[in-house]
This record gives sequence, C-alpha cells and structure tokens, in this order.
Amino acid sequence: MIVIQNMGGIAPMITPMDLPDRMAQTASNVILYKGGACALKAPTSVMTPTKAGTKKTIYRFGIGQPETQYWFTWTTPVNVVKGPVASDTTQRTYYTGDGVPKKTDMTLGLTGGTSYPIAYYNMGVPAPTVAPALTQVAGAGPTVQESRAYVYTNVTAWGEESAPSPATIGTADATHVIQVSGFESAPTGSYNVVKRYIYRTVSSSAGTNYYWVGEILSAATSFTDSVAATGIGEALVTLDWDVPPDDLAGLIALPSGALCGFSGKQVCFSVPNFPYAWPGKYRLTCDYEIVAVAPMGQGVAVLTTGYPYFINTGDPDSAQMIRVEEEAPCVSARSVVTVQGSVMYASPNGLVALSPSGTDVVTKKMFDRETWQATVDPTALFAVKWDNKYVAFKATGGFVLDIDGNLTTHSVDATAAYVDPQTDNLYLAVGTEIKKWNYGSALTATWKSKLYNVPAPTNFSCFQLNAVTYGNLTFKMYVNGTLAYSVAVTGANPYRLPAGSLQQRYEFEVVGTDQWTQLAIANSVQELKSV
Repeated sequence: MIVIQNMGGIAPMITPMDLPDRMAQTASNVILYKGGACALKAPTSVMTPTKAGTKKTIYRFGIGQPETQYWFTWTTPVNVVKGPVASDTTQRTYYTGDGVPKKTDMTLGLTGGTSYPIAYYNMGVPAPTVAPALTQVAGAGPTVQESRAYVYTNVTAWGEESAPSPATIGTADATHVIQVSGFESAPTGSYNVVKRYIYRTVSSSAGTNYYWVGEILSAATSFTDSVAATGIGEALVTLDWDVPPDDLAGLIALPSGALCGFSGKQVCFSVPNFPYAWPGKYRLTCDYEIVAVAPMGQGVAVLTTGYPYFINTGDPDSAQMIRVEEEAPCVSARSVVTVQGSVMYASPNGLVALSPSGTDVVTKKMFDRETWQATVDPTALFAVKWDNKYVAFKATGGFVLDIDGNLTTHSVDATAAYVDPQTDNLYLAVGTEIKKWNYGSALTATWKSKLYNVPAPTNFSCFQLNAVTYGNLTFKMYVNGTLAYSVAVTGANPYRLPAGSLQQRYEFEVVGTDQWTQLAIANSVQELKSV
C-alpha cells in the first residue's frame, strides 16, 4: 500500500524515482496547508491605473484609504519608503529609481491628475555655494569688539534645512552691527526653498560654533544682525548635511530612522529621522558594484556582483562593514526579500539566504545550477514576502517557497508586486490592472507524486482520496509513464482500479480545486481500512 500525506513541493534536480515519498514531480497552483493541498486562487481585479506602459513598480499610497485608491506606479524598478518623519500627517514618501532621488506627499502626489505620483520635490536640499557679503552699519553692537563669521542655509516649506554656505568674517563693535547680504539665488527647480536661516559664530569654553540669529524669506536681499549674545538661537547642526547622490538607488528604511541606499560601490546613509540629508561621512565602500541593500536585523545586507557584505548596525555613526567570505553574487535587485531574519535573493546558482552567520543556497536540493538557470532565469526574477513565504515571479508564472522548504509553482503572470504592510495583502500588476493575489476563483491545482518502483509487479485494486470537499477533484494513475486511469472523485468511499495488469512503475496525480489531505492506494479495501 502507498499512503501519500503531508504533501511537499518539487525538486526538479532529483529524478522522479529518487524523490522522497512526500515530494512531488509537479506541484502547480497548490497551497500546502496544514498537511494538505488546496488550490491557489486566481488574482482578482482591484483597479486600473491610468498611467500607460508596463508597470515594474506599484505602491499603495494613503494609509486608511480604500485599496482602489491612490496607487503609485512606475514603468521602471523604483524603491519607495514611507518617510521617518515625526508628526507627519501628509504621508511624506521617498523614492529612488525614477531619475534623481525624489520625495512627495499627499498634496504633491495626488493633485492634478490620476497618474500618480503627479508631482514631487527632489529629495535633497542643496546648500548655497556663495558666501554672504558683510557690511558694518550703525547700531548698538557688542560692548567688546567681535570678529564674527556668518553663514546662511536654504530652508524648504517642509522645514528641511541645507548645509551652510561658505563663511564670511566681519567685525561688530559697540556702535556697529553687521548687515548680511549677497545671498545666492534660491535653487530653481523642484526644491521648495522658501527662506534662509542666518547663523553667526559664538565662542565659548566649549569651542566656536555657529548659532541661529534670524531668518528671511528666500527673496529678501539683506538681514541686519542686531541680536545680542543672550538672544541667539540653536546651534547649526546641518554643517555636513549633503544632498544624496543623483544616482542613489535601492532605497530602504531602517529601524534607526535612517534611510539607506547605494551609489556605485558606496553604501549611503541619511541622517536618522532626516531623510533628505546624506552626509559624505556616512558612506562605506565595497570592492564590487552594489546590486541591492536590504534590512537584516538591526543592520544592513549589501548584495553585490561579487561577495555580499554585512553592516553591523543601521546607525550611521557607528556603522562598520564586513565582507562575507563566500562568493554569492546577486543577479536581480528585484529578487531581494527579507524573510525571518535572512535576506533571500537570486544568484547564478540558486536562491541564496544571507544571515550574519554566512550564506546558504536554500534551493540546492531542488535545483542544480543548470536547472536553475534554464527554468528560472534568475536575472529576471522578482519577489516579495507574503504570509511568511518567498513569492517569486519570472517571465511566465513563478514559484512559492515556504519556511519549511517546500517549493511549488504557480501560473500567475505579473510584472510587479507589492505587499501592503498593514493588511498583508499581496497586489500584482497584471496587464493594465492591479489585482489582489489569491482572492478570486480557484485555479486548477495539480499535485503529481514521485515515481514509485514497487518491489514486485503489482496490480493495485483500489484507492481512497480524503478531501475537505469533493466539488472538483480528479485522480489519475500513470503506469510506465503513460496515463492508465482517470476518474472524477465525488466522495470519500474507496474507488476500484482497473484489473488485469501487473506493473512496477506507478505515479499518482490529483487535479482540481478542492482541498485534499491524504491519498491511499492499496491492494484491497481491507488495507484501506487501516489508514
């Protein structure tokens, strides 16, 4: 008697006869659930974006909004993160991969059309490049003559402040104060600069720092500093706050409040909780071109065209990078997913899981290099984490790998995927539509067993298929590689198999849309009673 239960996934590199008893030659459109097998459902339509072109990125904007509203879409691979901004009610959102790094919010992104995002600002705030001009003017200045340095910064309507301009030194005394002028014109383009902050140096036992003395609108031409030493404001903190590189890519958000991305061979961090500020000192350099970065615990995984790297923390001030001494190149940035503390991604040899302890090719028992390259095309693979599974898509269809190591295939074609962090719903770009994964009518699932080579020629006399429901299930038996018997199964009673043929090589298949839990093939009905 053969009993099939606790069904598993496929392993194409293993010959059908050598498969473990619970594994399959085919496990298509199957969800392996609580020891049973049920059909994956077709994706159901949610909405149709108005933006033209094949979508490579989709992102649901608008917390608390219906799923039919406000989908950001792009025809290129784009990385999008919600901004780590305290007390933000406008849902500031930051993204890379669509030209220079950008940011948007509810007003910019949603106003003026439906091909979202409609508008944006450039992510960084450029510093002035022209030093201020200083003039002595009559006024009640310090009782003791002071030599002061002045700088100014650009400030956006969002309250984002740039690094300072070059400095100019002037002198104030008891009868003269300093008038600051000669400001560089506010940067043109998508920067949203509306005012300037003026700073001057103040010396103390702790050293010399710049302190705020006033602000002016960006169109103003001068500022007169008559602020007494007791009236100065906060110290300048943006001294080295650079704009992000124009080619910043792979944007991710970290628990520290910093954003992280990469430019060429450099890993780049923003100032924690200030996503527009990317100091040069917060950059680490690899030996290889970077393909993607991903959160891993409290640190960052850096995936390259050669060795992977691990950054020990998401705090840029103390970040250190270590090369993992196992060559495991990443061949698709869109394949990178964090699952249960490991970062999984497509390599030339299979699906790699990277953890602080090293790398492991998790598909090594399912695919050899040649089978992986031929059947998957890892360079075109993209994936998401859904329901604690690695859900992948390729040119046609894809596969699902669960935490128990079961790999099943699916026939759903998509060009982009997004998992809503609040609902854990998986959404797909399918043709012109956005669809919700596993929400429509059941697809036809197929699970085909290993090839059983029984010890002696046998004519199995009956079978029994235990299922939750029996609306659409078909049992098939193959003998010596040829379909020998097929029947629609309508209940849990045993079914008779054809008599008169002693054979040794058998395969069994269940096809349909209902969930089933066990298949038993026996030489007698009495044997079935013992299952």
